[in-house]
Amino acid sequence: MNRYFMKSRYILSIAVLAIAAIFAAGCTGTRESGAAAPVPTPAEVGELYAPPEAITTTRELVEFVAHAAAYAREHGREKAAIAFNDPDGAFITGNTPIFAVEYSGIVVADAMEPGLRGTDISNMTDPFGIRFVERFKETARFGRGYVSYMYPNNNTFEHRIAVVEDVDGTYYVGAGLFASQGEVYPSVTLNTSAGQPALEDLVAYVESAVAYAHEFGKEKTLAAFNNKTGPFVQGELVMMAFDYNGTNLAAPPYSPELTGYHINLINYYDPDGVYTIRGMRALAKEGGGFFYTVAKVRANDTVVYVPKIDYAEPVDADWWIFSGIVVPEYARIGAGDLTGIPVRNHTREEVYDLVNRAVAFAQESGKEAALAEINNPRGRFVNGDLFVWAESADGVVLADPFWKEAIGGNYLNDTDPNGVLITKVGIEAMQNAAGFSRALFPNTAANETTEVPKLIYMKAADDSWWIGSGIYGLAVA
Repeated sequence: MNRYFMKSRYILSIAVLAIAAIFAAGCTGTRESGAAAPVPTPAEVGELYAPPEAITTTRELVEFVAHAAAYAREHGREKAAIAFNDPDGAFITGNTPIFAVEYSGIVVADAMEPGLRGTDISNMTDPFGIRFVERFKETARFGRGYVSYMYPNNNTFEHRIAVVEDVDGTYYVGAGLFASQGEVYPSVTLNTSAGQPALEDLVAYVESAVAYAHEFGKEKTLAAFNNKTGPFVQGELVMMAFDYNGTNLAAPPYSPELTGYHINLINYYDPDGVYTIRGMRALAKEGGGFFYTVAKVRANDTVVYVPKIDYAEPVDADWWIFSGIVVPEYARIGAGDLTGIPVRNHTREEVYDLVNRAVAFAQESGKEAALAEINNPRGRFVNGDLFVWAESADGVVLADPFWKEAIGGNYLNDTDPNGVLITKVGIEAMQNAAGFSRALFPNTAANETTEVPKLIYMKAADDSWWIGSGIYGLAVA
């Protein structure tokens, strides 16, 4: 068995691994005994379900929606709609109601927004242009899953995660959790007493899992991934497995609702709007590669979103796997060392707005005028170290106010220091997700050469070229 697993010096020791925690944020709920209760299977949930006073975790959200779906299948659509629409009924827990929507987009039930009933909400978008009802539909078609988006709450837009589940192929049920109500994004705690692994250690770990799967088959391999005392749980190092729909096949022992419920995660995104599973699936389809996510870490009473790097590989035509580590240069944050940590000066909303203004200008004034304006370091699309640049669809830099030597060069296959294909990952996000991606890149506006974390947003001006921008540094709350 040794040939499948790394030597002890390669064992990654992160207290709760980055990606395991992507979906474990809601998986640590406790009951009176103080121990996490076992998650019932979908067949059992109708009988065993006892709603909490208020839903605060994704685990509770999954159970609530599974209960509603089971009720709808047992009692039929008409009776279910009456129950779901009752503002004093059993399908509102705290401030969280069950909603029901036909795949056509017509609202069947929503006790808290009765004005939506009977209306077509297919084209609803959030402030970042996400057609989240279409994403509900896509996810529910796969059975059950998470959808991330923003939605009005108390006169402002707030981050929200929904669980949706198919009922009978004609409609689905769901419920959403606002960030102010509970944890809707990943959490991670770093084990600062452990040695920091390198990227080659991460790759070796994933490759060993692929080799194991090829020799022992899918069923035995998934069982090994899910076994908390098995060979693939090395300290807190775990393996995640998905099919190409984005449905979870294996998850670490810390995420029982994923394992028990086979959650689809194709429309789950992280706190910066980066679609993690959708992005890594694209890499797996191309043979594998690196992808950035973030971990929420509390250091000296400060919440910092620490960059993580994940590595994905295909197993075969049916499924793929990945694992991840905290980017080594930032692991010290877990010990409270924030010295020299680059902090963002701008928000995701600002970079989104700037790119959309530049795209609108290009479509109004034409490509030539737009490129001239983008190239101007004192132009309308430069705000300190927040600025836009332009590239052709095939990766040639067309304009950049601060990186003049890049203009005319093709960067389609360029990687950052950790092997992330910056442009390719960004194009994939632009075409199939929300347009947000990550890389390590120098702050060229400040004439710096050291690579720092950068959140990038890209949008097509037309089919032949696109405009991008980015914000440097880590998000600190």
